[in-house]
Amino acid sequence: MQVEIRTNFRRTARIIKDDRAFRRAAARMPKPVSWDWARPRLMPLLAQPCIDLPGEQRIRTVAAIGCAIEFGIDLGGHFPIVDRVVAERWESSVEQLRDAALENLGRRAAIIQPTAVQHAVMSGRAFRILQAPAGCASSLLLVPEQIKRLFGAQDQILAAPGRHTLLSFPMDAPTMAVAEIAVDVEMGELMPLFLDPFALCDGEVIWEGDHWIDEDDDDWPDAG
Repeated sequence: MQVEIRTNFRRTARIIKDDRAFRRAAARMPKPVSWDWARPRLMPLLAQPCIDLPGEQRIRTVAAIGCAIEFGIDLGGHFPIVDRVVAERWESSVEQLRDAALENLGRRAAIIQPTAVQHAVMSGRAFRILQAPAGCASSLLLVPEQIKRLFGAQDQILAAPGRHTLLSFPMDAPTMAVAEIAVDVEMGELMPLFLDPFALCDGEVIWEGDHWIDEDDDDWPDAG
């Protein structure tokens, strides 16, 4: 019980600290935010679990890998999310937002060094973890060529427990072990995503949530 209380206290303290940093960063934004100012700062983000508030509908679309994405303005690892009101003021379509955000992500990802990938062990299982670019490492799933450059081109299981974190496991890692580790990491995330795992297969990123997997399905590699 004491361990759980301490853990919850630390997480609450991190949330408060992060919220204060977000507010400080947002206060430095120009008002109103112009498209010219926002465009080079737009980033595609894997969509968080969210019910939009009335009048604050977020702009979302479905990425090529199958999951929903939204768009944030990068304020040094903090991301105000673009909603429909802002997009209409910019007179920008979803396609324009997506193209600009993916271009920025590709440029940001290209400068990440492979040494940013760290090796880790949990529950006796070795895996790798990446937490760059700041605040949106999970977005690298949208640029498979960068996944291959940073983690290698071999088939592998990928997990995005939160917006800040991307995990890589060997393809033969037991499914249950991958799930347990991903959930453990997810519990410590400030912005958990609660997504099914992904995989790099034959050089392409695929999402398990976009596939109905049967025991006899030969199209999905056996991860267990």
